Amino acid sequence: MKILVLMLLAALSACVIPIQAIVNGRLGVVVDNRILAALISFLGGTIALTLILLVTQGVPNLSGKHIPWYLCTGGLLGAVFVTAVLSLVPHLGTARIIAATVVGQLIMSLIVDHYGILGVPKAPINPVKVVGGLLLIGGMLLIQYANTSQT
Repeated sequence: MKILVLMLLAALSACVIPIQAIVNGRLGVVVDNRILAALISFLGGTIALTLILLVTQGVPNLSGKHIPWYLCTGGLLGAVFVTAVLSLVPHLGTARIIAATVVGQLIMSLIVDHYGILGVPKAPINPVKVVGGLLLIGGMLLIQYANTSQT
């Protein structure tokens, strides 16, 4: 039951992603520069997280902590994703982008879990997971078809 509740929380938190895609896509159009739009977006998030951290926990102390370099690449990876999404939303629309990104995330997640990349617990790919992935791909293609059949 706990896992289902946590999965529900994850799904609910993901409800902001289509709105984020629209906001960032429109920001990119308004400023006419996708890199600047991504920077503005990340700056807003950085300010918000800084304030939340300072208010809830004070100034952090990282002395004596060794942080492997690759653990600092999350922001870079996020910048790649946000910049790609805000660049593509004006051309493809929100549903197509979100469907494609969910499929991409699932495929990569299956690979990461299968091999235990970056220390995550190994969870081998099996036929049920393959069917789930194929159903998501099918859903993405149906969304694409529904968009093209209406034009």
